[in-house]
Amino acid sequence: MPGETHLDDTTLQLRKLQPSSHIERLLQAVVVNAGLVPRGARQITHPDEMPKELRRLAKLAVRAGCAWSCWTHDSQSWLATAEMPLPLSRERGAPVLQVDVYDENGPQDSALWMPGRDGKWNRCPSGEPSCV
Repeated sequence: MPGETHLDDTTLQLRKLQPSSHIERLLQAVVVNAGLVPRGARQITHPDEMPKELRRLAKLAVRAGCAWSCWTHDSQSWLATAEMPLPLSRERGAPVLQVDVYDENGPQDSALWMPGRDGKWNRCPSGEPSCV
């Protein structure tokens, strides 16, 4: 059936997008473009620079197969984790990221995000389980 071929092609395209480094780049775009951290926040790329609790959560995210991105501004830090749920990405015909945001006090936000036609990341109307 033509629809099945399209789904198979879509699945193959989404699987190519799924390597961790690509998801990390998508996550970084969501964090910056959607304003999940304050303007001027600096990305922390080495786990030793992260607050202990956020480093622990980043390790859990990696074990769960998720990407992470950590940011700091003034004396506050945030960790964002992401995974790409293939069924939702297939259903919507575009990469969908489940993004969870934490600070040193715990979970702060959890949402699905996908790029709009204008290329900007938009929060999806429904939610899925957390990454860690």
